[in-house]
Amino acid sequence: MFFLMLKAYLVGSVPFAYIFAWLAKKFDIRKIGSQNVGTTNVIKEAGWLPGILTALADGSKGLFAVLIGSTTGNGWELPALLMAIVGHNWPVWLGFHGGGGLATFIGGMLFAGKWWVVPVLLGLWGAAFLLIREYNRSVLVACSLSPFLLGWVHASWRFFFFGLGAGLALGSKCIVNLCRAAKAPV
Repeated sequence: MFFLMLKAYLVGSVPFAYIFAWLAKKFDIRKIGSQNVGTTNVIKEAGWLPGILTALADGSKGLFAVLIGSTTGNGWELPALLMAIVGHNWPVWLGFHGGGGLATFIGGMLFAGKWWVVPVLLGLWGAAFLLIREYNRSVLVACSLSPFLLGWVHASWRFFFFGLGAGLALGSKCIVNLCRAAKAPV
């Protein structure tokens, strides 16, 4: 299982945002804008086409991780997806400076569970954003609710613990952003 998890991590760690931003504009996406190696920063700094390609490619990492996990036939899809998210967020190729993991999460969840849970989770995040009016805090709300929603909808502790791990991986980036903002001079 170690090699299966390593494969899933390496699939997740392919830095498509970095690659597409470099191909489009010849700059390091880690050094401009939000410095996040993800879709939103690529759209803002490199344009819509590289951003959409990034979203699709990052989503496909989740799908491939689920496929890698399914090769065992023993229910390793969710741990493999979690490792792909970890790979996306902390890729070895970029000194462990990656993106937020949302596209990889979405791409994998569309195939690992009930697909309609993805729009529900995005709706929870959207509702939290409308109430809080702050991106990072609203993501933390959605990440906090995801284990309970996934566990309840799938009637499965496996999905609950996956939601807990994925929520921590996605939410940890927001916590770092909040801490960085709190230290910034006004």
